[in-house]
Amino acid sequence: MVKGEVWEPSAAGPDLPKPHLVLREGAQSSGEAYADFTTVYEVWPYVERTTFKRVDELSKEVIGALHRKRFDVQGIPHYIEYAGTATEDIVDEEWDALTRGLRFQVYSLAWLLHAPIDPDPVTAMRLWSAERFPELQTNPTAWSPSNSNPALYWRQESTSAIEPTSWGSWLTMQLRGHIISPDVSIRRVYVEQVVRRLAIDNRTYMTDGSKMNFQTAAADSGYDPFGQGQITLTVKFGVLKDAKNLSFLKHVYFDEKLGGESHV
Repeated sequence: MVKGEVWEPSAAGPDLPKPHLVLREGAQSSGEAYADFTTVYEVWPYVERTTFKRVDELSKEVIGALHRKRFDVQGIPHYIEYAGTATEDIVDEEWDALTRGLRFQVYSLAWLLHAPIDPDPVTAMRLWSAERFPELQTNPTAWSPSNSNPALYWRQESTSAIEPTSWGSWLTMQLRGHIISPDVSIRRVYVEQVVRRLAIDNRTYMTDGSKMNFQTAAADSGYDPFGQGQITLTVKFGVLKDAKNLSFLKHVYFDEKLGGESHV
């Protein structure tokens, strides 16, 4: 495409061979608290000052290479989407070139890297999703955006209640479900299907075999799949106290005067 000619603005200039790309990073947005950040990048393809058809061709190649791709940066997954042109066609008199700005939105998906604590509600929902919707991608480490195989990922949003008991505690938590697909209509269909299945099943099981009840479920298919997530699920499950390390009995004897067994 450009044979490695990709430059930052500070290093670019009129003497660079054409075609080449100039990459500009925009301001980062913190977005959702859990989502780390999102960033807008602009890619400017520069071609010889001949015809804008060549700008069109190079722009299509750039979009095809970047749009709706997942990539990792230092082990953190990211996702990039084409967000439209940044400018109209430009004749750069100083550089004797033709160009056009292309905008791309980059999402940090650090929340996909979930560290489970057993028993883990997110793991329980991943297993439930894989069983109920085997056509969906449910493994974040292997995710690749696709219309034919959309993704369903869960994250823990908050803990709303703790009820101590003699054996441990009941926990009430809010989870968020993210249906990810390039096609909006596919996202809407699966949001509806998942919520209906949650209502029917009413519960699932955690990795230790205990029940996790679905208390309430709500959805809005218009929510950003990389922002809030479209599905809100309230779950309730129990956690046990740590087992006490009791010593073994050293001696057992029977004493009739004491009316039964005594242990020493």
